[in-house]
Parts: sequence; C-alpha cells; structure tokens
Amino acid sequence: MQTQNITTTSSALSSAPDGFSPDSFFQSVHWHQRWEIFKGVYVPGRNDVVPMCEAVQLPDNLNGMRVLDVGAWNGCFSFECERRGAREVVAFSLEDPTESGFNRLKEVLGSKVQYVKGSVYSLSPEQLGMFDVVLFFGVLYHLRYPLLAIDRLRNVSSGEVFVETHVIDNHSWLRGKPGFLHRLFGLEAVLKMTPIWRQYKEFELSHLDQSNWFGPNIVAVLEAFQSAGFEITHTQSWGDRAGFRAKVRSIPDRLLKHTYEGHQENVKIRTKNSEAEI
Repeated sequence: MQTQNITTTSSALSSAPDGFSPDSFFQSVHWHQRWEIFKGVYVPGRNDVVPMCEAVQLPDNLNGMRVLDVGAWNGCFSFECERRGAREVVAFSLEDPTESGFNRLKEVLGSKVQYVKGSVYSLSPEQLGMFDVVLFFGVLYHLRYPLLAIDRLRNVSSGEVFVETHVIDNHSWLRGKPGFLHRLFGLEAVLKMTPIWRQYKEFELSHLDQSNWFGPNIVAVLEAFQSAGFEITHTQSWGDRAGFRAKVRSIPDRLLKHTYEGHQENVKIRTKNSEAEI
C-alpha cells in the first residue's frame, strides 16, 4: 500500500545514533518495505508498513501477545509489532536475513525479534508453538498451493490472522486482447460474487517476478479462510490489493468428515492411539 503521509505508532521515536549514515546503512539491500526506524529516517521501500497495518485493522496495542510474521522479508512488520508491545515476535521467511537486511535492522534497533527461516507449508505448532497474532502480508498470490498454506496458518493460530494480498476484483483478469470484456456483459458483477482463483503464467502478473501464481478475488479469499476454520472479514481495498482480518473458530465437522483431509486426520489419531497402547 503506497501513501505519502506516514504516521507512526510511537510518539517518541529516538533519534538516529551518532554517526549513523542512511546512505551507507541502506545500500546493497533490496528494500521492499517502508518504515520509520528513527525520527525522520525511513527504510526506503515502496510498501508503507503503518498504513498497511491500519488497512487490515492490526491493533495498536499488542501487549503480551505472541506474533508470527509470515513472509517477513526485511522484517519491518515484525519490528513494528515489537514496537506495539508484543511480548515475542517471530519473523518467518525464506530469505537469508543477512542479505534481506533483517539482521542489519535488528542490530541497529536493539531488537529481540527472532528470525526463523522456513516455508509457510512447513508451519507447525510442534516447531514454533501457537500465536495470538499472525501476519500474512504479500504472500498468498505467490503460492502454488494457497489452500494448503491457509491450513498451515490455522495450525499455529490461536487468535487472529491479518492478511494482505493481490486480488483481481479491480484488476483485468481475462487474458489477452479480450481482457476489456471483464467490464462488459455483467462479468464484473459475477466476478465479485463467484470465488475465482485466476492462475498466472511466469512473469504474467509482473515482468519482474515469476513467482506470482494465483490471483484470487475477494470472495475466494473469504471462503478459503472460512473453510480452514476462520471467521474472516474484508477490511479494505486499494487498487488490486485487499486487506482481511480473520479470527480462529472451530472447523465444522461437515468440512472434514467426508474429505481426504478428515481421513488423514483420523489416520493420525488412530496412529497416536496405537502408539500409546504399545
């Protein structure tokens, strides 16, 4: 989310340390996020942290909460949660924290945020425990298996998940020359009512990134999270992006009882019971 006027959750940010040089500090790293680290000193990315947190309704006060930031990249959202009072923050991402600038920011901020390198597909309570708050910003449309990822988020969520993603509701989604037709013949209205996951070829959504695989519409995001055991609301849209706020709820038996997922869960339960008997 891009905006010119940036606010901060802290009314008393410290000044940059003596001898701090933004030019040398920020060089040689691809900064994707924009965030104020010291008074008047911003991480020079395009995506503003605080406005995006506002768009998904992330609470200003996270006191006592345990937070997981999936796809943390530079780590600015992780550090923002720490600034908002979270008792523990785990930045979870695939990048090398030295190359992404995370370690650089952590050191200069004196932060306690922990970095764990890993994939959303591997999230498990056995590895990381449970989290009161999970951030899932800019990840969903990069995944070949988005529903599996949402299931994994549910496995480690005990409170709320805040989501930001590319969506196709206000984005041309038909391929090639007929692309303009999506605004004709009532197709735009149908698109908003029917869950659609629009698959992309390599570099189709962006010529700079081959890892964009699916463009969901808003209702597809809502129903995917509902099916995984969340109560979810759409909070805000801007351009081809949207924010969501999801709360954990019980997964209805009807969604699992006669499915492969339910069968697999029953296998796990029977295996554990057999092991206990032995």
